[in-house]
Amino acid sequence: MKSANKQTKWLNYLDYFFVLRPMLFYPGWSTLLAGYLIVFKHRWALTPSEWSELDFGLLAVLFVSFALAMGGSFLLNQLADVESDLKNNKLFLISKGHIPRKNAVVEVIVLLALSLVLALAVDWRIFATILIFIVITGYLYNFKPFRFKDKPWWSLWANMAMGFLAFCLGWLAVHQQFSCVLLLDALPYLLFNTALYFYTTLPDVEGDRAAGKKTLAVQFGIKTIVYVAFLFYLAGLISAVVLQDRLALIMVAPALPFFVWTLRLPEVSATIRATKFSILFFALAVCLKIPFYFALMAAGFYFTRWYFKARFQFDYPNFQGKG
Repeated sequence: MKSANKQTKWLNYLDYFFVLRPMLFYPGWSTLLAGYLIVFKHRWALTPSEWSELDFGLLAVLFVSFALAMGGSFLLNQLADVESDLKNNKLFLISKGHIPRKNAVVEVIVLLALSLVLALAVDWRIFATILIFIVITGYLYNFKPFRFKDKPWWSLWANMAMGFLAFCLGWLAVHQQFSCVLLLDALPYLLFNTALYFYTTLPDVEGDRAAGKKTLAVQFGIKTIVYVAFLFYLAGLISAVVLQDRLALIMVAPALPFFVWTLRLPEVSATIRATKFSILFFALAVCLKIPFYFALMAAGFYFTRWYFKARFQFDYPNFQGKG
């Protein structure tokens, strides 16, 4: 009995970690690594001797700082969106009272403060990029008078900015100065991430419509969103070929069958599956150059599955056509 109570207590403590939505760290980390590895864009993979050219200490600090920023921002999103989360039956740790709002606010403050301190310890450009990410993702996206998430086109631009800033973090860690080349290097990743963003607006469409939100999915419907997402995907694939970015190419190309399938079957389940596998392909492409990243991916995936199964008897994460 005592053993069971002790396990439940530890699972309750883990709520404060998993409320940060750590599985969403991986798309951000993968995009950051894509920016960092851009100097090797003409290579399919790196040799062990080339790994010595990578600053793994710097990458570790960037990973932690960015994870704290993402986690704090995702937590702010949940604090601002309790009603919609309840209607969509998702993100229930705060909306259903497993974590008191007061505790969540304190957690946000600690996370964002630590993120900025770590970023400043690296470089003022990294600090500025993290700060802009927090302002857009944490504040402008969620709270009045801006609340970009409820404004279709502002929501689109905000999500594009989030992906671009993630790429910037890795790119600036290598180049250490802003340049027009950054925009060109980021193009395939920006287009691909934007295609996936369109898909992510679809699962919540019923709850968003009931809550009176005017998202792109609510405004235009699933078929239009699916076709627009495919156009962005195609543009990303073409730009990867033109720029001779092999990392982008092996990241984008394997997702083609999933995007084509959503055109044939424009349903939410198909777009969810396409999104999940596209994120996986992106991460696996990075693993070709940094194989150690796979261990981090696997650990996060199985730890998260264990937690949600043990805590809520919930099947997450998965590669099925459901959340």
